[in-house]
Amino acid sequence: MPLPFSFAAPVPLAFGDNRLMKLGRDVKRLAGDGADVLLVTDPVHTGNGLAERAAGALGESGHGCSVFSDIASDPAAETVDAISEQARSRGADCIVAMGGGSTLDAAKLAACLAPDGRGAETFALGGTPVPAGGLPKIAVPTTAGTGSEVTRTSVFSTSERKLWAWGESLRFNLALLDPLLTVSLPAPLTAATGVDAMVHAIESATCRRRNPVSSTIALGAIRTLREWLPEAVRHPADTQARGHVQIAATLAGVAFDVTGVAVAHAIGHALGQHAGIHHGRAVGLALAATIEHSAEAAADAYSAVSAALGGPEGATARQASSLYRRFLGDIGFDLTLGELGERDAGAIASLCFEPENMVMLKGDAHEFTPDSLSKTINRMISAA
Repeated sequence: MPLPFSFAAPVPLAFGDNRLMKLGRDVKRLAGDGADVLLVTDPVHTGNGLAERAAGALGESGHGCSVFSDIASDPAAETVDAISEQARSRGADCIVAMGGGSTLDAAKLAACLAPDGRGAETFALGGTPVPAGGLPKIAVPTTAGTGSEVTRTSVFSTSERKLWAWGESLRFNLALLDPLLTVSLPAPLTAATGVDAMVHAIESATCRRRNPVSSTIALGAIRTLREWLPEAVRHPADTQARGHVQIAATLAGVAFDVTGVAVAHAIGHALGQHAGIHHGRAVGLALAATIEHSAEAAADAYSAVSAALGGPEGATARQASSLYRRFLGDIGFDLTLGELGERDAGAIASLCFEPENMVMLKGDAHEFTPDSLSKTINRMISAA
């Protein structure tokens, strides 16, 4: 098991078993004595006692606490606005986000907007800068995959589109990593969120904006996930495995926050919008379908990925596809896609060329056209 540590990443990290119990001290450092805290979480954590534990840790340190828990996957812009409004009306001094990527994404944007008063859609796709000077905010991830605890991006949805906001002020003031908070995650979700982290790392190490520093971080995350994610899936209570996976997912977030992601995430977002496919499953399937094209365009980078995935000495880019699929097999990854067909492939490909997804698509080393992408997605659907 990794020992407890602190690390001055772009977002300060604090790691350790039961680290949640020091949350009150963290809030005091950021917002002062007797701070009023808005705890943003989801119905799962109000039901399983985690929200109560967090509120208890805050109360023991003399802080007030109210809870917002109306969070769903792919949070709506209206949800972000509701969090922001509750923080304003309560006079909150700090926001604590405890949950998966959806909770963290919604809460960090709301923390920026609470003093400002404008709605989330105002800041979609970077058209308007996210305001500085928001409320202090702490991330407490309970899944290991999205990297939202260390990124400058917030993903949210409207009735029509999956959008994002981006800005320096979206960085959390602290990411609190407690492996014990992830042990209740079911095996299929452990696998799916871990695959999201793996795809972040692979795309960061191979995309057009890769650089030696981010690639070194990303390749380390790949090696760690390849070794420890199967253990976390097979043995959910293994906190050593959980801790390694949590750290790897966070480091993958540090890497792709610098480089961006690529085609698998463009397809993944489009699949989620078109068919409601869980994000981890969507990006995992999309990478399996596109990795051979991308590897041809970035051979040196993908040779390093092959080695990190456990390939033999001298592993080549061409081996990355089979090694990645072996990894998916090791974690029992769900490769089914339901009732999708060729017409869906064309619609999904079209969504990839919309502005909200184009930035990811164009980050890939391989240049896809609407026709080639549609054929690739159709093959993915047919094979699933």
